[in-house]
Parts: sequence; structure tokens; C-alpha cells
Amino acid sequence: VDTWFSLFRLKQLHAAFDVAGDIKMSSLTFYNPVSSPDHLKIEATLLADTIDRVFTSWGAKLENSISRNQALEEMVKTFLDKDKTLLDLAEVNDKNYLFHNEKN
Repeated sequence: VDTWFSLFRLKQLHAAFDVAGDIKMSSLTFYNPVSSPDHLKIEATLLADTIDRVFTSWGAKLENSISRNQALEEMVKTFLDKDKTLLDLAEVNDKNYLFHNEKN
């Protein structure tokens, strides 16, 4: 939910939660298919940084063995794989962040 809500609020997607899981990274607003790989990586990095800041402002904490850099790298890697889905990204984030009301 947190991943979907963050992307929805950042206007990266416009789909309702119940149908958003299958949305591919290439369908997000930041993903411009004519951009160079370097430019896409910059955009993905900025988006990952913003999402991390949103998560932590809501009280999410990094899982015990995960550094912020690792969490960001995994988000960026997922964003850059045009065939990965929102569900894939949510699973990456769930592995790396302990969200509010979630138990270890």
C-alpha cells in the first residue's frame, strides 16, 4: 500500500490500488522510452530517493541488515527494469523497510 500510495501521490501512476499490481515500470511517468540509459538512471535515482524520504517521514525504518544505499540501489534496479511490476517494487520495498504497524 505504501509503495502504491507514494507513486500515486507523486503522480507516477493513476490506477486504483486494486488494479495497480500489474503495472510495469515502463508505464510510470518517469520512464521515457526515448531517454538515454544514463538519463533514466538519474530519474530512477531521484524517484527512489524521494520515495525513501516519504517512507521515513511516515515512520518507516530500514530493516536491520539493510543500508539506505542498498534500499535505494534495489529500488533503482527495479525501476530500470521496464518489465518489473509495481508488485515487484512493493516486494523489494517490503523486504528493505519496516513499515508502521509491521512487525519484524
